[in-house]
Amino acid sequence: MLAALFFYGCTRKPPAPEETETNSAQSASTPTPSPRTPFEQDVQYVRDGQFRYIMVFSRKDGGVFDKDDVDYLKANSPGQTNQWIKTDEGRRVIAGTNFEFTPENLDALRQRFNVEDYGSGK
Repeated sequence: MLAALFFYGCTRKPPAPEETETNSAQSASTPTPSPRTPFEQDVQYVRDGQFRYIMVFSRKDGGVFDKDDVDYLKANSPGQTNQWIKTDEGRRVIAGTNFEFTPENLDALRQRFNVEDYGSGK
């Protein structure tokens, strides 16, 4: 009898169902953050600014933006665009604005750059 008490007294009892559910819920609600590239971090920074329109521009040849590229980009974008971030080692520019790019803006920009929409209409 002493052996039975000793055996059962030393075994670990299984967790109560509510403990298991709580631990599972905690694990599921705490996602492991995935590493982000500097470009993704810059896009998120612009998103955090709560801009309605987020556009990303890159040169068609994959090169680095020079002063002429930046001047062309700004001349053919809404004048109220108030956030510009050069990213990806100068190969992309992110624009954040609450003003829509007109079809004329986009046509002119697409002649010289690749244009990606990262958040229109939010």
